[in-house]
Amino acid sequence: MVQRTTLLDEPTPSPMWRVDFLVHARPPLAMAAILIVLGGTERAAAFPFLDSTSTDQVPSGTELASPDVQSLQQQLQLANGLAPPAGGGWTIVPRIDWQEELTDNVLEANSPRRADLVTFLSPGINIAGDLPRVKATFDFAPTLALYARTSDLNAVTEQMNGLATVTLVPDLFFVDLRAMAGIQSLYGGVGGLGTLGQPAGPAATAQAQIPGLGGNYLGLNANSEVQTSTVGISPYILRRFGDYGTWKIGDSLNVTRSAEVSGFLASPLPSAGGAYGQTLVSNEENAHFVSGDILSVFQDTFDADMLVGQTTQNAIGAGINGGVQIPATQYTSSSIIVTDQISYAVNRSLSVFVSGGHEDITYSNQSLQGVNGSAATGFNYNNIGIPQIHDLTWSLGATWTPSPDSSLTVSYGHLDGFNSLSVNGHYAPTARTLWTVSYGSTLGTQLQQLQGQLNLAGTNGTGALVNAQTGGQLFGAANALGVQGGVFKTTTLALGSQTTWNRDIVAVNLLMAAESNFGAGIASYTAQTETASLSWLHQLEPDMTLSTSASYAIQSQPGGGTSIYNPGNTTSIVASLAWQWQLSPTVSTSARYSFLEQQASYSAFSFYQNIFIVGISKHF
Repeated sequence: MVQRTTLLDEPTPSPMWRVDFLVHARPPLAMAAILIVLGGTERAAAFPFLDSTSTDQVPSGTELASPDVQSLQQQLQLANGLAPPAGGGWTIVPRIDWQEELTDNVLEANSPRRADLVTFLSPGINIAGDLPRVKATFDFAPTLALYARTSDLNAVTEQMNGLATVTLVPDLFFVDLRAMAGIQSLYGGVGGLGTLGQPAGPAATAQAQIPGLGGNYLGLNANSEVQTSTVGISPYILRRFGDYGTWKIGDSLNVTRSAEVSGFLASPLPSAGGAYGQTLVSNEENAHFVSGDILSVFQDTFDADMLVGQTTQNAIGAGINGGVQIPATQYTSSSIIVTDQISYAVNRSLSVFVSGGHEDITYSNQSLQGVNGSAATGFNYNNIGIPQIHDLTWSLGATWTPSPDSSLTVSYGHLDGFNSLSVNGHYAPTARTLWTVSYGSTLGTQLQQLQGQLNLAGTNGTGALVNAQTGGQLFGAANALGVQGGVFKTTTLALGSQTTWNRDIVAVNLLMAAESNFGAGIASYTAQTETASLSWLHQLEPDMTLSTSASYAIQSQPGGGTSIYNPGNTTSIVASLAWQWQLSPTVSTSARYSFLEQQASYSAFSFYQNIFIVGISKHF
């Protein structure tokens, strides 16, 4: 039976994938579960992180006592996220969103400034299911943008998030499905912002409480938009053998595409065409074993992972800076990594671990193109030699779990050919506040990084994709950095805090991300960004909310000044004030004002823009 989603006058169910088995499990079992999902994650997730035994591990704050739950009921109505019906079943909510935008700088140009009126129309659907054999969330919304004066910017883009686990044979055979589509800036997000991982419709975060259709609250348009999408299917066998341990064996097929919007339709699926277009097809085979209670306070975890991929990059035609042409390119990559980890539970809250293994990582010759990979710089971006990696891996670390809702894992080791530190944690200082931290370095192309991030994704019950280890932001680096090909060492630090009160939600996020090229025969290249964002959502009346957000970003990258594809070093700010009124259980109206400003070392990329948006949303 199709059921309507929770609305303002109804109690909001808890997130669909949150249970408290760690609270009630015996301490050694609880520690083992934490080590399974945290102990061996120094490397970006390849095979999907969540499975049928850990899909409820996404941190979402402390469970409250009954009086606190009642006092927070009004606040939870602010969150109004999609959830399956209480007791299980399906929630299916079709909708249509219309917004009208007035902007004084539609091209985001230094000069001449051009005003325009833009119509955004977005039909969409949200689905959430919780059945014995299926757990799923899915939202999808194509957005049509029609410009009154600048019709060559007319385009259709897509926003999509989906996670599902299907049980084919209980306690044995499962299939993991995941998909994502969104838009980002070719040059890096103004204010560090983008829509990758964001919900397609209204959701329970202050910044996204009013949907930004087609990223219009970011001021993006077809001249600088990149449509990115990734889908994956992972069948696996998961079998527990009493107290001896648990085996997990599976295969994962993933397809990821990123391309500048060209023409009227930006397909969410891999397709040809599009400047700077890249498509990655990868297949991974994974075997994982973790010992059970038979070893008492010790635990052994064994992993064998083999991953192969093929990337296709579109040609960039002649005529760029003197007629230089970058041809279409295909290259391959592969990795075989085998590790074994021994963990020891010192006490109920502290465990230490050590791991060792071997890695073989190879990349065929690369073609670096995109923001800094244009022919404008004068380099030959074909036949870039990528050093092969054949060496031992190791790590030392510890996991501290002071409470069921707080955990911190810190490790240091050698992986992906270099030494690095890894930190993942979440802490609930009060029942209403959650702090998150994530730090680590990985090796790969931007599309490989994106696949790894999606494999690490969980849902917090609001439609947004979050880090399943910490509950924090997940795609910050992908949204903030410029889009291009090549192999990079990427280091990311993400800090977050969210606090809820009876009528307010306040969130603060800090992001630092850096990527440096990995290869021979090219000039050294490093890009980095630092972003700080603050959002506040306040309930004025039971049917009326006011939200405000601000984001500031510093982005540094070589080039600029001589390259028409690279703004160089930039600082940018985005500030928004939004109001929403629930006219009826299925109809809401909204208004938003946004200000965007960017200062770049290449003056053509310096601009400011005022945006005013009014809209109406109808659920069916």
